[in-house]
Amino acid sequence: MMPTLQATPGQPWPLVAVITPYFEESLDLLWQCHRSVLAQDFPCLHVMVADGQPQAAVDDWQVHHVVLPQAHGDIGSTPRLIGSFHAIGLGVEAVAFLDADNWLHPCHISTLMRARARSGAAFLSSGRMLCRLDGSVMGPCPLIDPERFIDTNCMLFAKEAFHLLHHWALMPDYGHLIGDRIMLHHVRKSGILCQHVDEASVYYRCGKPGVYRQLGEEPPAGISARPDYEASFQRWLADGNPPL
Repeated sequence: MMPTLQATPGQPWPLVAVITPYFEESLDLLWQCHRSVLAQDFPCLHVMVADGQPQAAVDDWQVHHVVLPQAHGDIGSTPRLIGSFHAIGLGVEAVAFLDADNWLHPCHISTLMRARARSGAAFLSSGRMLCRLDGSVMGPCPLIDPERFIDTNCMLFAKEAFHLLHHWALMPDYGHLIGDRIMLHHVRKSGILCQHVDEASVYYRCGKPGVYRQLGEEPPAGISARPDYEASFQRWLADGNPPL
């Protein structure tokens, strides 16, 4: 049975919250991100968490604007956890994540919640659509693998999985660079029921060169240098953890 889309007595908030950490993104990017949450056909509470660099204009949007007094330097991990706990404290039954430079198809949340209703899964995930810096679409991401790699933006944690969210902040400092893989590791290790939906309903703006080269395109001007993911993977293994 499909969960109700409306708040019920004693439940003043939508059932799902979308958590967006932000730091120095432009107001235009933040607005595109927020507009995509407003456009969801499953009503959502949008929680935008400023990691020490708040944009005053966000106060006038239909969001809960959480302002942290200092940046944490962990690629949004701490703001994700704080935003999640804020929403959970209000009574939401699921939290999803959306980085400030990305956006959602209008059916993203409803597709995942329907999959939850059918399967009873506590962790839901989707595919993602790769986009250039200018927002134009390149195509579905070939890297998504529900056993090995789910992008943070494609994750939804239902209430039975809330106990795993603390790993956003408690993972080792080197782990934030590969935080999505570490979170998926904890999800798989926990034994909770998972359900993946192949539909690419997240639009992911590619800011690193690797994806462009993999898809046969020349990386555009303005992208960031490739981080040293290998060093994080090696430290994870050196700490006695299984391969990610």
